[in-house]
Amino acid sequence: MNSKKHIALYIILFFSIFLFTGCCPNQQFPPNSDDQVDIRGTILNIVPTQVKSDILGTIYVEGPLYEDTSYDKAYISITSSTQIFKIDNLLSSSSQFIPIPFIELQTGMIVEVTFTGPVLESYPVQATAKKIVVFDTFAQ
Repeated sequence: MNSKKHIALYIILFFSIFLFTGCCPNQQFPPNSDDQVDIRGTILNIVPTQVKSDILGTIYVEGPLYEDTSYDKAYISITSSTQIFKIDNLLSSSSQFIPIPFIELQTGMIVEVTFTGPVLESYPVQATAKKIVVFDTFAQ
C-alpha cells in the first residue's frame, strides 16, 4: 500500500473508533438531557395496551408541582419511540443512564417525564412521553 492509502485507512479507523465509543449501552447522560421535565412524581397506575399498536401503554404519574416542572398529575402514553432510562447508582458520582423497556416500569417508581407533541389540557393533563427517567428509589 502506498502512504496515501495508509493515511486514509488510519483516518477511517480513527473516526470509526470515535463513533463506536460514543454508542455504548451504559450512557453517562440520556440523549437530549437538556429537555425540560414536564412532570416529576410517582407512577400510581400502569395500563399496558392490549392490542398491537405504536402505543405500548399508559402510566398515571402524580407528584408535587416543582419550580422546574409544568404539571402535578398526568396520564402519559408510552410509545415505541419513548426513551426510557433507569439511573444506576443514583447516589454515586458514577451514576449511569441505562435504557429499559416499558415492561420494567412499576407502580411506586419515581420518574421524570418529558412530553412530546400536543398536551391535552384536561385535568389531569394527557400527553405522550418523549423521555422517562426512572430513579432507583420507590415512593414510601
